[in-house]
Amino acid sequence: MRKFLKNIALFKVVLLAVLALSIWSTRIPDMPYHQVTPELSRSDFHVIEFNDEGEMHLPGQYDMLKARLAKNPGAELLIFIHGWHHNAAPTDDNFVAFQRFHRQMAKTNPGLIGLYIGWRGDQYDPLWLDGSDDPESRVEALDFPTILTSKQVARRVGEHGVRKLLSSLDELHRQGTLGRYILVGHSLGGVVALHARKQAMLDNLAAGRGETHLTVLLNPAASAKEYQPLDKWLSPEGFGPSMLVLQSKTDFAVREAFNWIKDGERAVGNSWAITHDVDPCSGRDCNKVVKIPQWLLEHDAKPGCMQVLEGAGWKIRARLHARKTVQSCEDANRQAVWVLAVADGVIAGHNGILTDDQALALNAWMKSKLTAATEVVPAEAVVEPSVISPHLSDEPVLPSMENIPTEVATEPLSSAVELEPQESESAVPASSEPTLEAPLVAQPQERAPQ
Repeated sequence: MRKFLKNIALFKVVLLAVLALSIWSTRIPDMPYHQVTPELSRSDFHVIEFNDEGEMHLPGQYDMLKARLAKNPGAELLIFIHGWHHNAAPTDDNFVAFQRFHRQMAKTNPGLIGLYIGWRGDQYDPLWLDGSDDPESRVEALDFPTILTSKQVARRVGEHGVRKLLSSLDELHRQGTLGRYILVGHSLGGVVALHARKQAMLDNLAAGRGETHLTVLLNPAASAKEYQPLDKWLSPEGFGPSMLVLQSKTDFAVREAFNWIKDGERAVGNSWAITHDVDPCSGRDCNKVVKIPQWLLEHDAKPGCMQVLEGAGWKIRARLHARKTVQSCEDANRQAVWVLAVADGVIAGHNGILTDDQALALNAWMKSKLTAATEVVPAEAVVEPSVISPHLSDEPVLPSMENIPTEVATEPLSSAVELEPQESESAVPASSEPTLEAPLVAQPQERAPQ
């Protein structure tokens, strides 16, 4: 027994030594990776890096971006903010993936400028277990202690650094120097983006103004509590959602590990906040006949309850009875923020981001958003902004939907249509499927603040 206890003690000592060595040897410096050069004023790809305090490492990086925008007034800007375990190193897989993603987007949007926002996504990599290079990694959650400090940095970078940057970009937009910008944040980068954009969105919605720009959060490591101030707002007439939150149903890091480290607090994309479900169509062909349950067939036949995002071949389904303030498809579609639970074929796990299909989808969405924006009501004609009471009660209990095929699977949408699936092959006729030619905005109803 004594020998056994000695072996255990020795094992603990060795484990602590390995942990200390891994922390010491993998410490990541808080430093910029890209120097400012005159050539950047002609480049369509830029990098702006922030330190842990939310200050720009090199303000000249932003000066070069402004110089590039001045050469082509009205150009659009695609912004990406990386998350946990990443930075702006030229070899970082997020950096490489975003360069490719920007090139893909630019094929159908010539002149699109890419901006990579870099920050120190991790201070160290204990036990070399970040798993960030593997889209299907489950080992990433074993590195969970680092998210506690990294999330504090992410929020600080968003509130103090990127918020100022976006405010400056908003001014350039008002001057006509910059067209629209699309802000995309992944994981803790979603936390940066949320806290950078949230207050401006709240101000615009309170004033009855819609968003010209779009914010997209991919598997954000943000809690429902952080998101909640946005939940009570409805989009102004003529505008689609101001923000899209896409949460993969196979994201172990956010759907499971996040709950452990936040003492049971759920991530926004895995909570009562969900408004829609997204599923890919086989071969991007949403007209293909597939067998679906009768209740889902009836749901899709309701106006506005199922839409097709052409190009990417995604079906977007609004949830019925999602919570007290979202009881119909119209309610879900009028939310200023859409929180979408997405299938594995849309985002694979936690790190399955910046894919070609996602580029097609984002391009299709932005084109439709531009069409909608040309038909909006003048600012002086905007009526009192629409709000609803924020969700405060427990999330509803919904039955399981794990047995529905991937290409048509969604979470439950209404207990009122829970019918037995038909055995014969059936699908919604192609002519009855509303195509998402513009982000859906239902006709507003009179809804007084509660």
